[in-house]
Amino acid sequence: MTIHSNKLLKDSKGLTILICTYNGSSRLPQTLAHLAAQVISNTIKWEIIVIDNASTDNSLSIAKAEWNKYNLPGVHFNAITESKPGKINALKAGSALAQFEYLIICDDDNWLAPDYVQKTYHLLEEDPTIGAVGGQSIMVNDSGTYPSWFENYSEGYAIGKQGSIIGDVTSSRGYLWGAGLGTRTNLYKDLFKYFPSLLVGREGEKLSAGEDSEYCQRLILKGYKLIYDPTLVFNHYIPSNRLEVSYREALYAGFAESSIILEKYYFLTKLKLHLDADGTNKFFVLLRSLFRAIFISSKEKRNHEKKIITYLLNLKFKNDPILQKIVDFERRDKL
Repeated sequence: MTIHSNKLLKDSKGLTILICTYNGSSRLPQTLAHLAAQVISNTIKWEIIVIDNASTDNSLSIAKAEWNKYNLPGVHFNAITESKPGKINALKAGSALAQFEYLIICDDDNWLAPDYVQKTYHLLEEDPTIGAVGGQSIMVNDSGTYPSWFENYSEGYAIGKQGSIIGDVTSSRGYLWGAGLGTRTNLYKDLFKYFPSLLVGREGEKLSAGEDSEYCQRLILKGYKLIYDPTLVFNHYIPSNRLEVSYREALYAGFAESSIILEKYYFLTKLKLHLDADGTNKFFVLLRSLFRAIFISSKEKRNHEKKIITYLLNLKFKNDPILQKIVDFERRDKL
């Protein structure tokens, strides 16, 4: 990992913006321009870290040159190279250098509204039980139009609103987009400290996915809330090649691949939220699952109840090592 940094700040109260990029030289100028236009109180310190994830188009040098145009010496700027492919690896490298208490994951095609950073800071500052916050996006592209099929797939592109529920979406949605995600720096580092991510995110041209949903699921397992606030707004630039059917199919193939692991998280978070609800009797849940495992006709449903029994009796998931890793993560007292 190669680091280009100016003098480090000492005060941890503030916000770090992480920009992961792969061959983003054409996208970074607008992204950085919108960050330079942020309207932020002088009492809030902030910084930008650009992480070049194995690019071949001089993304890093372009990012540095672009930012220097704005002459903002009060904003700490880092530019680093993470040669190991995978967005989660780039985020890990960036968060390791983050100096402030909160962070925003700003993709290299996310153009944050002028109040985005300050609003995110205050949301996280006001409630320590919030693990992550997310907003809504507005699609921007070169032609101003999009294919007839796009609305049915906009969620996968992180475009529009993140559902109809505003506020706490921990149990109703269970995840927030990685695009524009605000969170706590220590949480982002600690939740992967002893249990590395099972999903790596995008690797160069390969549209792997799910690292953002996995992080949200880990937050839930540790008792934190997810908050959707539609007043957090950003433009999401979608180039024309990403509106081709071939790209869409590759994108959703990545989602399908990651869902194999994410479904195991969803099983555990749903069970945990149910058990943590006021008045829920774990012994009753165990008896109910034992009864269902014996008498229910569907094999799939019987297996589901057996998983609940295995968890409640603190037994090992011998036939499902991935689920066992997730359970081990959830049961670790200290991050």
